[in-house]
Amino acid sequence: MDAKSLNHNVFEGDRLRQSVESIARDLDDDLRQAFRSTERWKDAEQTDRLASAALQRAVEGLSATGCWGSGNRGPSQWLWAIAGDWLECGALQWRARSKPRGYAGDFEMLSMIVTREICDHPLGAAFDRYFQAQAAPQAVRNRTKLVGDAIGAYVRQHPTGAIRVVSIGSGPAWDLQRACDQLSPRQRQQLHLILLDLDPAALADASSRLEPQVPGGRLQPIRENLFRLTQPERSRRYLDGADILVCTGLFDYLDDDDAAAMLSRFWQALPAGGRAWVFNFAPHNPSRAYMEWIGNWYLIYRTADQMDRLASRAGIAPHQVQIAAEPSGIDLYWHISKPAA
Repeated sequence: MDAKSLNHNVFEGDRLRQSVESIARDLDDDLRQAFRSTERWKDAEQTDRLASAALQRAVEGLSATGCWGSGNRGPSQWLWAIAGDWLECGALQWRARSKPRGYAGDFEMLSMIVTREICDHPLGAAFDRYFQAQAAPQAVRNRTKLVGDAIGAYVRQHPTGAIRVVSIGSGPAWDLQRACDQLSPRQRQQLHLILLDLDPAALADASSRLEPQVPGGRLQPIRENLFRLTQPERSRRYLDGADILVCTGLFDYLDDDDAAAMLSRFWQALPAGGRAWVFNFAPHNPSRAYMEWIGNWYLIYRTADQMDRLASRAGIAPHQVQIAAEPSGIDLYWHISKPAA
């Protein structure tokens, strides 16, 4: 699906409302029938099959309306007004929509994705399995592995000297956890980890797991408004001299001006031989309709060409940056390499 089609509403006004409410009634009917045929969700396998099929039909119908982005925030309420009592049984999709920590992709949500958590409610478990099987959660798990493995490889390639790793918007820092898990105690002694996040609970959660592996003051959890990192004094304080910069989710919420400014600060902060991995979801994300209509979870999507232009705006030469993707191909990233001295 191209950018033009994503920005064109096929249905508008009363026609859009009629379509969404019809989809919601069909979903409600499907789930009522499933409730009866599974004897109140006693048959877990059949519950999974029927609930997933019903939700998939609804998502496909909602996608066909052509209503994308924050424009479906209001119309999604029509869906939830009819089918919400069923939908809120799914712990993950309800968490995305209700945003208990103020935003959809909070550290608890990311941890649930990485650890493939499923709730206990029989219908909720079916919805959670549907959520976990989507392309976007798999991309999150893929990038967690990719970053963890890249950090591990960097440490093994540099067997002496301290290695400073800064994670911007660290959240639960499962990527750093993966890196630590694959390194020996001696190799972990090289690591100095700086976690930057606005949520103190995220920093506490990550620290509880990382502190035993990176003791002795070599783990620094820092509460910081990430949007201020474009300010030179703040970026110098936290970013300068980082051998590795990791930023997995922030750019999904930055407009082009802020993204270019942030990317420029990352580039300036890296020393000779430094590396950065900075991620941004692409508009061909097949989970987009589900995320937006069910979870009111909105991202700023970018194509590889758009990311390439932002790197140029940030002053990064083409030979110093590669636009790549995690294995599913929907979460793109800048892999920035500053030449060694």
